[in-house]
Amino acid sequence: MKKFSNKKAIIIGFGGMGKRYAIALENLNIKVIGICDKKINNFKNVNFSKNYKSFLNLNADLVCIVANTAARKKITLDFIKYSKIRNIIIEKPITNSVNEAYQIKKFLKKSKKRLLVNTFRSISPNFIKVKRLFDQNDEEIKSINILSPSAGIGNMGSTYFDLCNFFLEEKCESVFGIIDKTNTKNPRGKKFKDPGCRGFMSYKKNKRVLFDMSEDTSLPYKFIIKSRNIEFHIDEVNNNFFYFFRPKKFRHYPNYYYLFKPEIKKMKLIHKFSPAMMTRYTITKIFGSKFKSNIDDSINVMNMIFGIKASFSKNKVIKLPLKGLDKSLKYNFA
Repeated sequence: MKKFSNKKAIIIGFGGMGKRYAIALENLNIKVIGICDKKINNFKNVNFSKNYKSFLNLNADLVCIVANTAARKKITLDFIKYSKIRNIIIEKPITNSVNEAYQIKKFLKKSKKRLLVNTFRSISPNFIKVKRLFDQNDEEIKSINILSPSAGIGNMGSTYFDLCNFFLEEKCESVFGIIDKTNTKNPRGKKFKDPGCRGFMSYKKNKRVLFDMSEDTSLPYKFIIKSRNIEFHIDEVNNNFFYFFRPKKFRHYPNYYYLFKPEIKKMKLIHKFSPAMMTRYTITKIFGSKFKSNIDDSINVMNMIFGIKASFSKNKVIKLPLKGLDKSLKYNFA
């Protein structure tokens, strides 16, 4: 992986994820020159501040915005408008409402800034390799199942749904969702509301996603990705990527024919599971010559997340993208 020994960065928000950014930046030889957080940490040769605005005039190449979601819109807009720092990485979900996400896009378009949302998986070489396997076998992905303990509709839902759009290569057309009311304790604090959910999503060409991120299950999350002849299983946390496929001699049978033993193969991974490692790929991408912002992808995911909330409150299927009052819905994500 490319190193950037001449680059400098600042981190806004230094909780668990902020510390992972520090690890990723250090591994890329990017010097952290500023950290903003409510709690001061003992980092050598680093400027500390409890107010991010003191860093707007700092001479750096990258700002990583890892503050709580409620604060991300204002911080991001201030760095777009008032800072000379060109490159911005922001955590997901980018805001607490779809309308706020569109506001960030509006000001970003007027600027010359480069912004990436750190959604992890669609940038990870492991998941790119999975998609390439389907493409090389001329297999169109039709169905994705997400099985996960809650981890939050905003927190992990942002990652999962972005990955669904990456694999299905279509925009989600409608959602039906149920918000989990188990009300388990949010590890980030009482003020945050990021429950689990379950339901389905419909895409063009009869593509679909079934998801269960309820709060009454446990064990590591799993992805199951299906085309006509391949079923790929992903247990990412345990670095277990494997797939079943229909033997060629049975491929002329109808889809519903299942009286055969599937063949199975394990995929060799490019890297082991690590949020810090995957953040390294995001940082590398923002400095790349073929850079393209993923702000639209993130807004599509925001529509899906708040579409689930609207669906639950109205008890009906919600068409996307959201319109009217549904775009103004808010969640106090962590």
